[in-house]
Amino acid sequence: MTKSKMGGMKLSQFSGIRSNETETSTELPQESTPEPVSVKESTPKEKPVSINIKISREQHEWLSDTARTVRDNNADPVPPGDRVYPQHLIGVAVDLLQNSGVDWSRVKNTEDLRQQLKL
Repeated sequence: MTKSKMGGMKLSQFSGIRSNETETSTELPQESTPEPVSVKESTPKEKPVSINIKISREQHEWLSDTARTVRDNNADPVPPGDRVYPQHLIGVAVDLLQNSGVDWSRVKNTEDLRQQLKL
């Protein structure tokens, strides 16, 4: 007779999650008052889309080095979804452009944009 590796237990028993089907407890459920939970107002995260851009090698290296520096600033491990990569820096740059106060109706090329941004 072979014994399964989990000893006949279901995965949910390991995780502490209880299924309504498997609960056969004779204890009466205790009434509990849910504690108020403060919820931060945050903007819903949009699903990222891919774009194909060409930047100079120097800009690419700067983005990579800067993102690495930001990641290295954390003494404790950071969850994967919160780590900074070049794409995140580009997203912040877009936010800066959107909020820069540039009169886009007067921009004809990147030099005009650089002048308005005083770069």
